[in-house]
Amino acid sequence: MKMTTEGILRMAPGDGRLVYEEAPGFEGSGAYISPAGEDGHWKQADCRKIQEGLFEISGLENGTDYIIRLEKPDGSGSWPRLFRCGVFPGTVINYIHPEDKAFFPSGMCTASPSLVRLGKRLILSHDIFFRDMAQNQSRIFYSDDEGANWRLLSELEGCFWGKFFIYEGKLYMLANTHEYGDLVLYRTDNEGKSWTRACTVMKGGNNFNGGPHKSAIPVLLHNGRIWTAVEHGSWFQGGHACGTASATGDITDAANWTVSEFLEYDPSWPGTPKGRSSGCIEGNILVKPDGQLIDFLRFGIDACVPNYGKALYLNLDKNNPGAAPEFGKVVDFHGNHSKFSINYDDSTKKYWTITSRADHEKPRRRNELVLMSSQNIDDWTIEKTLLDYEHTGWHEDDSKAGLQYVDFIFSGDHIYYVSRTALNGALNYHDSNCITFHTVKYK
Repeated sequence: MKMTTEGILRMAPGDGRLVYEEAPGFEGSGAYISPAGEDGHWKQADCRKIQEGLFEISGLENGTDYIIRLEKPDGSGSWPRLFRCGVFPGTVINYIHPEDKAFFPSGMCTASPSLVRLGKRLILSHDIFFRDMAQNQSRIFYSDDEGANWRLLSELEGCFWGKFFIYEGKLYMLANTHEYGDLVLYRTDNEGKSWTRACTVMKGGNNFNGGPHKSAIPVLLHNGRIWTAVEHGSWFQGGHACGTASATGDITDAANWTVSEFLEYDPSWPGTPKGRSSGCIEGNILVKPDGQLIDFLRFGIDACVPNYGKALYLNLDKNNPGAAPEFGKVVDFHGNHSKFSINYDDSTKKYWTITSRADHEKPRRRNELVLMSSQNIDDWTIEKTLLDYEHTGWHEDDSKAGLQYVDFIFSGDHIYYVSRTALNGALNYHDSNCITFHTVKYK
């Protein structure tokens, strides 16, 4: 049989069911299902059409690994894809089984979700990673019904840790070409259907010699200049120094970008926990109520005393974007061990975030998401628990279940948020197998 990996564009398993999207050219194909490891036991599935090219298969067993393939009337077909059904929170946007090799050499795990609204359309990106692999591909999806259904929009090679933002009415993506690779700006002139590499903001390296580090962290427009946090270093080198990248005017011109000097973490800063810290990464550029521009950062303190519940921010000189940050303050903050995004909402006059709450016994667990707010950056209040899979009878413990790396947008009186989610047979809590979409009323 002639095979192609393009037959199944997207999979979204659920409770005893699978939703899949077929590629153009596979119209009229039959879907065939087999339990994994039982070659020759293919059975044609009874598919319900949801939309053009979007189908649902029901009556499947949770916790069972299946293989699905599409077969055209002429006998040619798609490359088989693995999946496992189960109960997932929210809406699954995209899923990759931990043994599915459809996206080699980039990886086998979903990560770094970024969400943006462009008119009435929601657009979501995520990269595909696995340690010691290329980690250089992102997939982009859209929803025209407020997140109920999702379709593949495009693929972007040379894109890792990407973040969407809108500048002067156009959609951009700021990303690395791979882990610690070049920091580059992508632009689209057709709402994400295709992308052009506009410029290189910062030359990269790799995990051995260090390079720019980020994630899907916010890009802030302040006084006509866009700002984002960026670090430099690598885990192999022992950590990262903190800085910023910013631009004004024509941001597709590399000459209009400024990368600041970088500041190394100093354990003697006032208020830092005692012990060996891995330092700070994945910062959020924010404007405090007094006008001070800051970089509010994730803080690795699981080997310190206390071992959780502290973040810190650095002060920035908005009039000198090339200057290195300076230490600002250590603050109480749940979820400091995992990436978080902070966005300011003008209607409530508050800063909002969704974090993975932890505790003293399990400082690095990531299976409970909480919504938090602050009026001044220094003091944070937990508004509500959104998802909690350790204390609600979920069948996987904190070593297997992960809800993490949330990105979100405000939409009316709701927050729309997306999670890098590990459930129902992921390798572990960190190596996630799907991206999920959720909503919560916040005012």
